[in-house]
Amino acid sequence: MPSPRRIISALAAAGLLALVASTASPHAVPGYLARQGLHQVAMLYGRMPVEEARRLELLDPKQEKALARVDDVLAYASQMGLRTGHRYQSIHPTWDRRIYNVSACHPVAFRPMRWSFPIVGRVPYLGFFDEESATAASTHLAGRGLDVYQRTAGAYSMLGWLEDPLLPHMLGWPEARLANTLLHELTHATLWVPGSVSFNESFASFVGGEASMRYLEDRYGPESKQVAREQDRREDRLAYRAMLRSTYKELDALYKDSERGRSEKLRVKASLLAALPQRTSKLGLHQSGAYVRSVRKGTWNNARLVQYRTYNRSSEWFAALLEQEDGDLLQFMGRVEAIGHSGEDPYDALARAVGVDPDIEDPEGADAEAP
Repeated sequence: MPSPRRIISALAAAGLLALVASTASPHAVPGYLARQGLHQVAMLYGRMPVEEARRLELLDPKQEKALARVDDVLAYASQMGLRTGHRYQSIHPTWDRRIYNVSACHPVAFRPMRWSFPIVGRVPYLGFFDEESATAASTHLAGRGLDVYQRTAGAYSMLGWLEDPLLPHMLGWPEARLANTLLHELTHATLWVPGSVSFNESFASFVGGEASMRYLEDRYGPESKQVAREQDRREDRLAYRAMLRSTYKELDALYKDSERGRSEKLRVKASLLAALPQRTSKLGLHQSGAYVRSVRKGTWNNARLVQYRTYNRSSEWFAALLEQEDGDLLQFMGRVEAIGHSGEDPYDALARAVGVDPDIEDPEGADAEAP
């Protein structure tokens, strides 16, 4: 018989769904809220405490070992000031659905489609729990003449409203990725600024990357092979992001050029995006072959580039703010919380906090689609 906590969580999810359905943007794709909300309820209803899954021997030895890493990461997160609560202390042992994100953007301008929801505010993507619905949404949006990008997502966060469960596939990830993802999602649960998804995702990406590296150094030592391997990966991601940032800026300038017509813009855009594998191969990455193979997957368009910008915008400003706090992550997060609740645009407030003119172009990044 399901435990009272599981029943209450499922009912809470149903109530949250009803709230979202009553106030959500009318521009969502047909049937979105009802179908995806039911999957959300099913996920929370089917979860159980990790200890119960262990007692019932529902996990294999590799998953058991990964759970020990999860415990370590959660303890580290709590120590650094993230709100862990009971998050990631339950698991849905039979969950076999992938999570998908779908985004859309104007084909000759970086103007992404946005949807409005309570709690999170305006978001530049929709999440799905089944590929059929995600593909139907992509088809619907493409039919409106938009660039569309559909991708899988490794995890998600209920932003502190409900307790996030572990999903089985997460226990198969490398330790660095698992730590980064958990710390990223716990950052969302600790601080979320309504109406600024880009700021929230950029902040969580920065904390996830910085904290996961510190976690590895604390666990294995700064001179360990685990840390060296992650440093190589970080160098690859930074170089790749810089290349994508350059591509974004070239396209942005192209779209804003009033002397060029739509057909010419589309032609030049196609040429620039087709050159991405070649540009990637010239970066001299530690994992060059893996990145080239990754960049060849799927379709490159404005929607895909905008997603990268969303997740890593103004990382240099976050780094400067952390340096002001002498590397103290807890004090840094306190500063970011104050910035997020200052009542002004959080990027403007962040820029002023580090002594940068907020009217200049921010040093946006681009999320590396790491192999």
